[in-house]
Amino acid sequence: MAADRLTPLDSSFLRIETPSAHMHVGWRGSFRPDPARAPVTVAALRQLVGGRLPHAQRFRQRVVFPPAGLGEPVWIDDERFDLRYHVRSLSGPGESVSRGEFAQLTDDFLSRRLDRGRPLWQIGFVPRLRDGTVGMVMKVHHAMVDGKSAVALALLLLDADPDQPVPAADDGWLPAARPNGARLALDALRETGGESLRMAAGIARTAGSPTRSVRLAETLRRAALSAGEDLLRPAPSSFLNGPIGPRRRLLSHTAPLRDLLEIKRHSGATLNDVALAVVAGALRRLALGRDTLPLPLKVMVPVNMRTADQAVSMGNRISFVFISLPVHLDDPLARLRAVGVATRRFKDVGRAAGGSTVMDALGHLPEPIKQGAARIAASPRMYNLTVSNIPGPRAPVYLLGAPLVDAFPVVPLSDGHALSIGMFSYVDHLFFGVHADPEALPDASRLPGALNGARIELRRAALAGAAPVAADPAAELWRAAV
Repeated sequence: MAADRLTPLDSSFLRIETPSAHMHVGWRGSFRPDPARAPVTVAALRQLVGGRLPHAQRFRQRVVFPPAGLGEPVWIDDERFDLRYHVRSLSGPGESVSRGEFAQLTDDFLSRRLDRGRPLWQIGFVPRLRDGTVGMVMKVHHAMVDGKSAVALALLLLDADPDQPVPAADDGWLPAARPNGARLALDALRETGGESLRMAAGIARTAGSPTRSVRLAETLRRAALSAGEDLLRPAPSSFLNGPIGPRRRLLSHTAPLRDLLEIKRHSGATLNDVALAVVAGALRRLALGRDTLPLPLKVMVPVNMRTADQAVSMGNRISFVFISLPVHLDDPLARLRAVGVATRRFKDVGRAAGGSTVMDALGHLPEPIKQGAARIAASPRMYNLTVSNIPGPRAPVYLLGAPLVDAFPVVPLSDGHALSIGMFSYVDHLFFGVHADPEALPDASRLPGALNGARIELRRAALAGAAPVAADPAAELWRAAV
């Protein structure tokens, strides 16, 4: 049986992980239990997760590397899998904690790297918050999932029906025998050789087909465009970039979707562009609060590349595009228009597909070069921060009958990046997760308020149309500088 091997993109998230840069995605959320139902306990949660593990076998597998760097790592069954390790209570028995204490427990949980000797996921649970809700935080390694599939996996844990029965937890699962090093090496060599043959056959078929030749030329054009305009254009220097440590803080902001949709209707922009413009406005406010000149930022934006039949597939089916976030513009509508120009451009020219082609090509490099290429691709020279928008369900979902109240996403920080911002839409709100190193960027605590102010400012400007705005000395200074 062939090994279940990670893709080059999946394994790149293992390569760029360091003691200070933890490559797990995740979310922090809360649920409001129904007093008429059985309480939501860690034992009940384990039973629920255990009953659904047969539908997500990756959650009982761990990563092993072939010897001598022969090929990408593979997934194997964890012979010592223990659900109690992966689903755990973060508070003491019967302990009631405040929202602030839950946030601190979450930060401590997210500040610890996942153990590569075990399946790469964990759930932390707090059964009793003082406001009557229950809290949950989940982290999953980026080698397993991207933002879209992380939401799909969360929805495997959650239900659209509050009365969904809990499946039996014991499915009689037994781990497969672990392959030895020689078997891993032989499988890697065989798959590498097979891939080379498939590439050669594909080139031969393309040479004999004018249609395929045109498609190949277009693919190469997109890859060259992605490499030239995205990968080789360095990011500007920024206070958001510098050495980071292992500590993390997840800050949150909740925005009503009706406000963002109202801006969308009045401006003709997309909802994603509106959200990015709000982020640009917030980062501008953060820079001005530091007495720092607001400059454009090169932002990495993950783009979902899934087809309809891959909607809930594991692993990463994403590409990365880079846009210039117009933090330097003082007019909120000008920022929104600039964001729209940038996002339309990468859609029009297919840079997302080109970026995917570049990532696939990196997978065929020798191991030492591949490691270095992955580190460069995740460096602050490449981009200043990641901003990820993850669409969620518009109808309520439930955990053991308790509806989800809020969910704030966690976007990982690679070395040299002190900040990332995730956005998750659910029912009638957009939830912002501001993930930061609190020592490298202590004033990240201002961002929730800055996001709120930027949203209000943009909404007022959109409703007023092209109303004039007051002169901004910082913007004038920027224009003089360039």
